[in-house]
Amino acid sequence: MIHVFQRLRRRFLDNNRFSKYLLYAIGEILLVVIGILIALQVNNWNEGRKEKHLLNDHFLAIISNVKSDIQQLEKDAILRDSLRATNIKARNQIKEGLFDIETLTNSSRFFFEFYFTPNKSGYEALKNSGYMGKITNTRIDSLLHGYYVGLDNLREREISFNVFIENVEYDYRTKFSPLRISLLMGKDSLTQIEKNELLESYKSNYFQAGILRTSRQGTSLYYRLIENGKELIKELENNFNE
Repeated sequence: MIHVFQRLRRRFLDNNRFSKYLLYAIGEILLVVIGILIALQVNNWNEGRKEKHLLNDHFLAIISNVKSDIQQLEKDAILRDSLRATNIKARNQIKEGLFDIETLTNSSRFFFEFYFTPNKSGYEALKNSGYMGKITNTRIDSLLHGYYVGLDNLREREISFNVFIENVEYDYRTKFSPLRISLLMGKDSLTQIEKNELLESYKSNYFQAGILRTSRQGTSLYYRLIENGKELIKELENNFNE
C-alpha cells in the first residue's frame, strides 16, 4: 500500500499537478492521524480492561473477607443473644429478691470476653492500590465506607465491654477464691454450707454489676453489620456483570 502512495505522489509531481498532490498529502496525513487515533483507542480499551480486571481482583478479595466476617458475626451474635437472655432472667430474679443458684451459675458466663477481629486485608489493599479513585462517589464506595466504619464502631464497643468485664472479674476473683468458686460451680450437688458460700459470691456487687451490664449488651450492631455486609457483597458481585 505504501508503494502505491509513493507511485501516485511521483506521478502527481511529474505531471506538475500540485493541487492534486496537495489533496493526496492531506489524505495521507488524515490516514496517519486516523491510524494513531485507532491505536490510542485500542490501547485505552486494553488499559481499561486491565484496570477493570485488577479492580475486580480487589473486589473478590473484599468479598471473601466480608463473607468470613459475616460467619463470625453470626456466631458472636447468637452467643451474645443467649448470654443476654440468661442474664436478663438472672437480673429479673434478683430484682424480686430471688437468688436461684442454677440461673446465677449460668449467668456467670458473662466473664467470657468477645474479640471479633475482621479481615480488612482486601479493603486495605484496595486503598493502597490507587484504584479507590475509580469508585469514588459510587454506591460501592458508600457501602464500603459504611461497612468498615461499622466494624470500627463494633470494635470500640467490644473493647469497652471487655475492659468493664475484666475489672469486674478482677474485683470478684480478688474477694472470692477462683479455684473454690469454680469447684462449687462444677459440682452436681451442694451442701447447704456450699450453697451459702456460692450465693455469697453471687450476691456481691461485682457479680451483680456483670449481670446488669451483660443484660443490656444488645446485638443490633452485629445484625446491622451482617445486613450491610451482604448488601456490599451483592453490589460488588453485580460489578462483574457490568
